[in-house]
Amino acid sequence: MIKTIIFDIGGVLIGYDWTAYMMKEFNNDAELVERIKANVFGEKWAEVDRGVLTNDELVASFIKDAPDIKDEIIHFWETAGDALWQYDFAKDWIRDLKNRGYQLLYLSNWSSHMREGALKQLDFLPMLDGGVFSYEEKLIKPDHAIYNRIIEKYNLVPEECVFIDDSEPNVIAARECGLNAVWAKDKNHEIALKELEALLQ
Repeated sequence: MIKTIIFDIGGVLIGYDWTAYMMKEFNNDAELVERIKANVFGEKWAEVDRGVLTNDELVASFIKDAPDIKDEIIHFWETAGDALWQYDFAKDWIRDLKNRGYQLLYLSNWSSHMREGALKQLDFLPMLDGGVFSYEEKLIKPDHAIYNRIIEKYNLVPEECVFIDDSEPNVIAARECGLNAVWAKDKNHEIALKELEALLQ
């Protein structure tokens, strides 16, 4: 019997489109946008979510190989929260599941910087019963340690939980830790909802 539903946030409750946002900010300069992405994302963004490096250290890593676009990189970093939006169904979904008696938690790769930059988009957090952000634990999905951390923190029985994420590796890792899991593939929430409801029967 499922008692707890654990949400990833980005791609599940909040949408984002880095490319579209940067194209708008930088006058549709596709070459510039690709250079910014190449110097910010990938392994560097994993360190953003891990929460070990300071803000200055992160910015230094972004601009290290692209000092000529330092100002543009910093502008993106300082305004990145504006690239996020809360899905219009998020709060209704949370309310419905809460009214049905489920404990609702979050488990998300998220940085303190992005949390501060997206307070409005994250305003559903008080509706949830708690959760774990990667930056708080210095761990990121799909490391098994972060799943075990939320299990320990909330005294969860893994087989009584469902985890929802838009990343297949994160879903696989959750299952390896004993959790039921739903993959919101390609951010297809209709399919994810059907799979979740099947598990809740």
